[in-house]
Amino acid sequence: MVGFSSSDHRALTPAKRLIWLIILFAVQLLYVPINRTIQGGVILSTPWDQVVPFWPEWAVPYVLGIVWWELSFVWAAWKMDDTRYRALVTATLAVFLTSYAVYVFYPTYVERPALQGNSWPIELVRTIYRNDHLHNAFPSGHAYTTMLIVLFWWNWRPRLRWLWAAIGVVVILSTLFTGQHNLLDPLGGIAWAYAGYRFGWWWACRGAAGCARRATTAEG
Repeated sequence: MVGFSSSDHRALTPAKRLIWLIILFAVQLLYVPINRTIQGGVILSTPWDQVVPFWPEWAVPYVLGIVWWELSFVWAAWKMDDTRYRALVTATLAVFLTSYAVYVFYPTYVERPALQGNSWPIELVRTIYRNDHLHNAFPSGHAYTTMLIVLFWWNWRPRLRWLWAAIGVVVILSTLFTGQHNLLDPLGGIAWAYAGYRFGWWWACRGAAGCARRATTAEG
């Protein structure tokens, strides 16, 4: 977190914003080797998981959610005010790194449904399954990344709150309806995101009077 001052007088130059964006993307990519090397672990399931349907068409918002994350991070680096951007990057790195520690030291995985047929939704789910292995289930990376963006965008771009809420609901439901996660996984991801959000604002606002109000005050 070096270089993140709580004072607005230390403006983040475009070069610094780009560096932090690259660091964020690099840390995000650490998910892949962890996902592909971890073995064993436990399945966190509840009786309600048995009634969650498998709807392969929901693979579309599942994949589009990933595109939305990356575009949102670029948008933030380009347009977000300094304090909010510091809070976002701090929160995101904290959430990523702590979740990776859970994946390594308390591995979790899911039992996926057997795929039958060759329709385009089934083929898309097969592609997801091939590229995203069984592990790194709890907390759900889809859930915490999506909710982090929703939380920060909620007051940064309040006129589109209906859109942020819709994206959050649809992407999180897609983790269940594609068989990628059990119910506890996205719930854990939501909690992880909220904790990271609060930590990010605390870190960015240390020693700055009134700064934390930005976390709950909508921009015009």
